[in-house]
Amino acid sequence: MSNDNNWMLLTTLTGVLTLFAIFCLIPMAKKIGLVDKPGGRKKHLGDIPLIGGISIFLVLATFAVFTGYFNNDWKWVLGVASILIIIGLIDDLWDIRPLYKLGAQIIVAILMMISTGDFIQIIAYLPSGHTINISELGYFITLFAVVGLINAFNMMDGIDGLAATQAILSIVLTFTSMFILKVTFLNDIFIIFLLGALFGFLIANLNLLPNTKVFLGDAGSMMLGFFIAWMLISYTQTPNKHSLPPSLALWVVYVPVADTLALSVRRILLGRSPFRPDRKHLHHICMRLGLSPMHSLSIICALSIISYLIGILTYTLFGEIASIILFFMMIGLYYKFIKNIWRISSIFRRLIY
Repeated sequence: MSNDNNWMLLTTLTGVLTLFAIFCLIPMAKKIGLVDKPGGRKKHLGDIPLIGGISIFLVLATFAVFTGYFNNDWKWVLGVASILIIIGLIDDLWDIRPLYKLGAQIIVAILMMISTGDFIQIIAYLPSGHTINISELGYFITLFAVVGLINAFNMMDGIDGLAATQAILSIVLTFTSMFILKVTFLNDIFIIFLLGALFGFLIANLNLLPNTKVFLGDAGSMMLGFFIAWMLISYTQTPNKHSLPPSLALWVVYVPVADTLALSVRRILLGRSPFRPDRKHLHHICMRLGLSPMHSLSIICALSIISYLIGILTYTLFGEIASIILFFMMIGLYYKFIKNIWRISSIFRRLIY
C-alpha cells in the first residue's frame, strides 16, 4: 500500500476514533455539568457538551503514546497542550478569570520554546538569498504570536464549525503553499492526524449524526490555536532554503488574526478589557445581517480563502516584504471595517431589502 493510501487510512481512522471518543464522553459530560447552557450571548438550543477538544486531544495523545508516528517535537507539543486542556476544562466548568488563562498561555509558549528550541528568528526571505533575522527579539515575537493565535481561535469559536474549519483551512492552505512553492514536505504526520480528528469533530459539531452535537469548549479552541501556531513556526523556521515563507504563514490565518486584533484594539480604545466578550466578532456581524450560522460559516471560510489568494499572489509577484506590508495594511482596513460596521450594514440592508 502506498504512503498516500496509508495516510488516508490513518486520517480516516483518526476521525472515526474522535467520533467514538465523543460518543463515550457525552454521557459523562452531561453528568458532571460540562455543558454549555443557552442564555445571554449564547443562542443555541439545549445543553451542549463541551468535550470536542478533549476528544481530539485524547485521540492524538493515544497515537503519541502507543505508536511511533509523531516526532519528539510534536510529542512535546501534545504534552504542553495538556496544560491548556486542563485550564480550559476548569474554565468550561467554573468560568475562571481571563488573566489566569493568559498566564497559562504564556507558560505554555515559554515551555514550548524551551523544550523544542523553536522560535521565530527569520521574519522574511529576501530575493538575494539572505534573510531578515531578528535573533533574540524572536523570543518575544514568538510569545506574542503563540498567545495571540491561541486567543484568536478561542474568540472565533462562536458559531458551529468556525474554529475547526479555520484550523482545517490553515492546514490546507499551508500545504497548498508548500505545493505551489515546491517546499519540501516535512512529513509531520501529526498534522495529518489532526486534520482527520477535526473532520471527525465537525461531523458531531454540525450534528450530521443524531444525538452527537458537541462544542470544542475553551479547552479545544485554545488547543487548536496552539497547534496551528507551532505548525506555522516549525514550517517557517526550518534551517534550510525550503522553509515556508513567513508572510504566507500570516495569510493562512488572516481572518482569525484580523478579527482578534481589530476587536482587541477597539476594546482597549473604548477603555475595556481586550478579553471582555461581546457580540461584535465577524460571525456575530454576519448573523446580525440576517445570515444563518451555516451561511455565516461559508462566507467567513470564503473570506479566508480570498485573503490567502491575495497574499500568495502578492508574494509571487512582488516578494516577501510587499506581502508582509500588505498583510498589515489589510489588518488596518479590517479595523476600519469593524469600526464602521453598523453604518456599512445599514447601507447593505437598504441595498438588499
